[in-house]
Amino acid sequence: MKNAIFFTIMTVATLLLASCKPGNYDIPAYHTHTDAQAVLDLNPRAIPDSDNPNRITFTMDERPGLVGVWFISGKRYAQPTVSRYYDFAGEYVVKAFAYDHDGVYPMVDVVFSVAENDPGVCDNSNYNMLTGGCEMPEGKTWVLADETGYYGLGDIKSFEPDWWAAERGSHNGVYDDEITFMLNSDKTYRHITHGTSGVDSEEIEVADYEASWELYEDGTGKLHIALTGEGFFPPQPSETEGIQDYTVCELTEEVLRLKVYASGSNQAWFYKFVPKE
Repeated sequence: MKNAIFFTIMTVATLLLASCKPGNYDIPAYHTHTDAQAVLDLNPRAIPDSDNPNRITFTMDERPGLVGVWFISGKRYAQPTVSRYYDFAGEYVVKAFAYDHDGVYPMVDVVFSVAENDPGVCDNSNYNMLTGGCEMPEGKTWVLADETGYYGLGDIKSFEPDWWAAERGSHNGVYDDEITFMLNSDKTYRHITHGTSGVDSEEIEVADYEASWELYEDGTGKLHIALTGEGFFPPQPSETEGIQDYTVCELTEEVLRLKVYASGSNQAWFYKFVPKE
């Protein structure tokens, strides 16, 4: 496998406060710098692993008084170094920005290429359970479980809705929603709403759309699904609007259970999906 990767950096005209959805920690919001040079001076870069060029390390230099932040797949990381694994060849973009005691500096793009597909992608058991694998290019479709607890509320440390479990019939507009994960270079996520979905217990009009998904492990070994674009899972809790990173509580051939929580909250919202028959 050729170690062929490069990156370029381009200033993003849209500033952080105008472009970032709510993240998972607070940053200064009282001033916005207009010059991205401070971010460029941190030299944000993408570096392939010498043994496996599909694993990319994103790193930047450190400067006293300036906090560098990576923005990857809709999630912010206030740390100089973050790693991600890319199964498919292609060109990708992540973002970097920074803040100091005076406020936030604009984002810049870090563009890089992965030369070849990981030959083991078709043997990834988590991918196969989520998407149906390489033998199902049309993807695997999931729907909300037809049982009490398909959606619920629990403690942030829990892996099930131990505070409240919704009964079927309490969230109109979500029961015919279909979510499909495809194993392709775009990692396509498709949400078929049949016209309506739900926010909290309200039925709202939502058109069908496509986004992208990423499956990764965090630093503690927990599995996550991150959506990029306009993606969300039905129903959408209003307090987590804009958060697109979900912890996987259970993933098998027959069950997909997830949880999501808002920044600063001590409660989590839970989902249970099953394959569409």
